[in-house]
Amino acid sequence: MRNIIQLLVCLLVVSCSEGDDSPTEPIVDRPTGGESPVPGEGGDNGGTTDDPFLYNATENLKDVADFPIGNIVSANRLASTSATNQKFKEVLNQEFNSITAENDMKMANIFKGPDDYDFSDGDAIVAYAKENGFRVHGHTLVWHQSIPSWLQNFEGTDEEFSTLVEDYVKATVAHFAEETMTADGQEMTVVASWDVVNEVWDGSSLRNSLFRQRIGDDYAAKLFTWAREADPDVKLFYNDYNIAGEPSKRNAILNMVNNFKTNNVPIDGIGMQMHLNHNWPVDDLSTAIQDVVATGLLVHISELDVKVNYDDQISEFTEDRAQVQEEQYQRAAYNYTQVVPADQQYGITIWGFRDQDSWLYEGGSDWALLYDEDFNTKIAHRGMVAGLRGEAP
Repeated sequence: MRNIIQLLVCLLVVSCSEGDDSPTEPIVDRPTGGESPVPGEGGDNGGTTDDPFLYNATENLKDVADFPIGNIVSANRLASTSATNQKFKEVLNQEFNSITAENDMKMANIFKGPDDYDFSDGDAIVAYAKENGFRVHGHTLVWHQSIPSWLQNFEGTDEEFSTLVEDYVKATVAHFAEETMTADGQEMTVVASWDVVNEVWDGSSLRNSLFRQRIGDDYAAKLFTWAREADPDVKLFYNDYNIAGEPSKRNAILNMVNNFKTNNVPIDGIGMQMHLNHNWPVDDLSTAIQDVVATGLLVHISELDVKVNYDDQISEFTEDRAQVQEEQYQRAAYNYTQVVPADQQYGITIWGFRDQDSWLYEGGSDWALLYDEDFNTKIAHRGMVAGLRGEAP
């Protein structure tokens, strides 16, 4: 459905988290000149402003796409009544229909001790989603950079460690399976999906994480099995960075997934983080998406942003970088809409709102997102809209 709605130009927030798609030395998750082209001037894509970095959007992202469009949230921001966070929620509700907890539903925030769980932040996000009609994508049950200190230092046996993790996975998935809502005439769980495990692979090698050391090389398969035992219906995803741009890593992930399928390990989808650079990857982007599609699983662009200064060559955002950033957002959205069959499209999630709230911002050295500090739409947003509409960059 392609409604033409004037975008409210204001709002806020978000920061931090997942991986980094860089052609050299990818950074793994942490707590985590010329005139600007004017496609669609005066038409569906909006028109120019006096600022070459901005445009006047006339369509909301969720209204352009035929699949869910998401962004990240936190319980604190959703609860805040500050003017900035009120604007954040206003634009969130207008532009998006899927949300992912940036950090609040990770192990370190939930798992307080053996049989001791604090679900309150996740519950607040689910309550907001239920009230406002959002799908929630759970992120992430297990990740090597989100381990509570007590578990990191656990001195029991490996079998006891494995049992603790199994109990946590099952308790968490079962808890968030309890809240339901009605969408399109059907009752569904608010938390529709989970990233079961994040970043098992370090390049083409298994990452030597604590979970691998204490549970075994097959720990990922066990995690998926435990999650399915807790909820027979929730969609289960594997999530990683550099799936596009690093073919050897992609092949390792695809081999793992195909092995899962052969051995009846439950898996429903693959999350492609898509922390892109303004000029990388280009040709491999469509190839990577095609390779993931070939698994037959759901495809989620789970953490999309586009760095413009990965090589530290610029000290301020330039018109040239703004234009190529626009093209890269358009390229990502275009390839997703054109390559992924409709029944495998789980959606696209942007990893943040304003540039300054991005985990990549680093005090003003990168400008990776769709909105400026006042929540005006950058021309990157225009590229995203064009790509969603099936317009090639």
